[in-house]
Order: sequence, then C-alpha cells, then structure tokens
Amino acid sequence: MQIIKEFTFSTGRFYKEIQKEAAKTSQIRNFKIILPTPIGEEEFTLLESNVGEKRVPGFYTFRGSSADGQRTISLSLRRDSMNAIMLYNSQTFYIEEVENSKDKYQLYLPKPLQNQENDFVK
Repeated sequence: MQIIKEFTFSTGRFYKEIQKEAAKTSQIRNFKIILPTPIGEEEFTLLESNVGEKRVPGFYTFRGSSADGQRTISLSLRRDSMNAIMLYNSQTFYIEEVENSKDKYQLYLPKPLQNQENDFVK
C-alpha cells in the first residue's frame, strides 16, 4: 500500500450533517464535500445511492463527482466511520480510517497484485 496523504476528518460532524439532510428528503442530492486527492483537495458533489429501495438506518452510501466530472467517488458513511473509493486519472485510490485512531484517515493506492500481467484463463 502506498499512502498518498493522511488527514483529519470529523466523521461525527459529517454524519450529523447527513442526518439533517436525510430528515428533509427521501434522497440526498447535491451534497458538497471536500476531500484530499493526489494533487490537493477537491470538492465532490454527492448523490445518495441506497443499496435497496429504502435507507438502511445508520448507513448512507453515495456516488459523486468533481465539478468537471473527471473524478468520481463512491462513499459509505456510518456514525463512526467513513470510507471511499476514488477514480482519479484512471487510477483507483482508497480512503479509509487509520487503524486505532479517531477521525484520522488516509488516501492510498493499494498494493499492486503480484503477477497480474500473467493472470488469465487458459
């Protein structure tokens, strides 16, 4: 794993903001969030994308994109944690909480798969 950036993010505050929006509407739309990217911070616009027909209590899922639509994100939120997958310039980055910490996250590239170029079905 190649860590690109560690950052502080208040999951509790974000969760409360989302709960307020969820109380107003059946689907959260156009919710703005600023997250780190490989070259700095960027604003993403989120759209709630529920797994089923209804929201799962205490769990929110979103899809989002940058202002120019070139970068996309899938984000999951629970009361005490957030994680995301970001597609940025054809590379997949992950955002996850740093182990054994509160509100400390990391943006990283996963470890490359071994012998991936030889991985095929015969």
